[in-house]
Amino acid sequence: MRVLITILLTMFSFYTFAEEQGEKGFKMDVNVSGFFSPEVTKATIKSVVQGSSAEKEGLNVGDDVVAIDGCKIPGCSASTAKSYLQKKVGDNVVLSMLKPNGETYEANITLQ
Repeated sequence: MRVLITILLTMFSFYTFAEEQGEKGFKMDVNVSGFFSPEVTKATIKSVVQGSSAEKEGLNVGDDVVAIDGCKIPGCSASTAKSYLQKKVGDNVVLSMLKPNGETYEANITLQ
């Protein structure tokens, strides 16, 4: 049963974020936990579109997102994180990031 829930949550995470990310200048792998009120447990940058706002702000493949507009990961609800990434074109979202070497930075991404 636990394996089934894990598979469903993984599918939910990809379904929830995959569609929106194509227009943000980056894609990320998202892990969630929970069934009725899923929370984001980890979000890692998977790819960055060349010339995008995300690239200009320094996002790199392998960097972890530790907060989306102040909603800390782990712990941010999946619906809240999704709503922050579904703003209108031209709006900004602030991502708090953690590089693999432990360095932190903030990226102010203009949604495309």
